[in-house]
Amino acid sequence: MTFSSEMPARALTEAVRSGAISVSEIVSEFATLADDAATNPARFGIATSLAEHAVDRARSLTAQSEAARRASHGLPRDLLGLPVAIKDLFIIAGVECTMGSTNLAFTATETSEPVAKLLARGAVLTATTHTSEVGMTAYTEPIGYPAPENPYFATPNQLSNQPDTTPRTPGGSSGGSAVAVATGVVPAALGSDGGGPIRVPAACCGLVGLKPAHDIAGGNLSTPAFLTRTVDDAALLAGVPLSSTPHVFRRSQRPLRIGVTVSPFHAEVDVDKRWANGAWAAADRLADAGYDVVEVPSPYDPAGPDVFEIFRRTITRMATKLPRADYSEIVQWIRACGQEISAAEAAATHQQRMALPGAIRSRWEVNAVITPTLAFDPPRIGHFSALAPWEDFDEQTRWTPWLSLWNLTGWASVSVPIAVPGTSGASANTVHPATSVNIGAVRCGEAELLEMASVLEAANAN
Repeated sequence: MTFSSEMPARALTEAVRSGAISVSEIVSEFATLADDAATNPARFGIATSLAEHAVDRARSLTAQSEAARRASHGLPRDLLGLPVAIKDLFIIAGVECTMGSTNLAFTATETSEPVAKLLARGAVLTATTHTSEVGMTAYTEPIGYPAPENPYFATPNQLSNQPDTTPRTPGGSSGGSAVAVATGVVPAALGSDGGGPIRVPAACCGLVGLKPAHDIAGGNLSTPAFLTRTVDDAALLAGVPLSSTPHVFRRSQRPLRIGVTVSPFHAEVDVDKRWANGAWAAADRLADAGYDVVEVPSPYDPAGPDVFEIFRRTITRMATKLPRADYSEIVQWIRACGQEISAAEAAATHQQRMALPGAIRSRWEVNAVITPTLAFDPPRIGHFSALAPWEDFDEQTRWTPWLSLWNLTGWASVSVPIAVPGTSGASANTVHPATSVNIGAVRCGEAELLEMASVLEAANAN
């Protein structure tokens, strides 16, 4: 069987299981892609090629018995032979980890748990991908390395006659992972999401980004997550069963109730018409599929507390746990903000955060909520970093004024492209990339979110 590097992850794993393609054949193709991509990190987002490791891994997997392939540490080998790239915040024993800065690079002696779980499922690591310094920004401009360039949004200014050749950002902090998937270097990539760093790059690069639910009791904002080109591949990587047929409610079923809003939660910003129209179009398509769709108010009580202040205090306080190092100005500023928060204030903030899920559910009597993923198109590389740190932080918030709600609550959330014909805002001949919507859980899980995303994906194809 011949295969293409553009094949979905599901198709590749099924071909391996059926014997139509060997692990070695797949790895040989993607190892070559990784080596080639590593010579042009700006175009492909690759920090380090793991081609040699991948070839050795393929030999090891091939040598194992069929019984040994089926399970490891209680996990099925459902990703057997699948090439995956790893965000360069996750350590891999024997591999250099940059943490998004030449000043922080080191060779790891251990392998992080999310990577180990991927290996246990049979995946093959072919590359590491560039990230922002210690994953602290919603854009990806690693210190001392080329910034990955957005392959999805065109660089010329399509709303004027003056071309602008400055590349656009692919978002962050998992921007390198998004670029690697969007350019076909890998079918899937591991990243993390602590305020949108999976869903923002997915929206920037025309991909699917699923942030799974995570436990907030320990104060964590972030969770490992994957970037893929299809909803079905997102389900595969997350280990979530997904029906292969379009979702249809039976008469005996009560349809899920879906809220929709385009009003920003965490900043004052004029939402670009194309991105707002995408959310309304998604709501219409889900209503057509049988979902009960309603507009929802602000998720927060006007009397307070200030929910974005809860997020700001949580993330800056977390930054104080970073070891002392030669950080960039924005990271130094974030750490300094966190150091101004006392232990008592941090404890009070955590208690406010723990009360959020119940407070939001009292205002949102829905199963999930649709918003735009971003307020406007990805800006050009250097747009954020040219600002003073506090202005940079605020501008990132204006760009992504919805997503951190699902990190604060720990609820699952998925970013999926949405194509809306006739909303380019320019001439009839202008073609803009699809925008993206975020579908965030309120009273449902990953499976229900992915079913909704699959409805939108199918509509995009029509």
